[in-house]
Amino acid sequence: MTQPRPNEFIAPPECPVFEPSWEEFADPFAYINKIRPIAEKTGICKVRPPKVSFFNKGIISTSS
Repeated sequence: MTQPRPNEFIAPPECPVFEPSWEEFADPFAYINKIRPIAEKTGICKVRPPKVSFFNKGIISTSS
């Protein structure tokens, strides 16, 4: 294995990305505890919370 030069950029490994469902994310702390073993291996992770559907919640009316 060759050593990188001091000014050579070495990209870090990609972090795991989690996209939970609303059922999984109902208790965020329980979800974080569930994914903790995976996230600890890389030291970082990204959690994309479930998207809010304004149409399903009745917040946006489609009638005029």
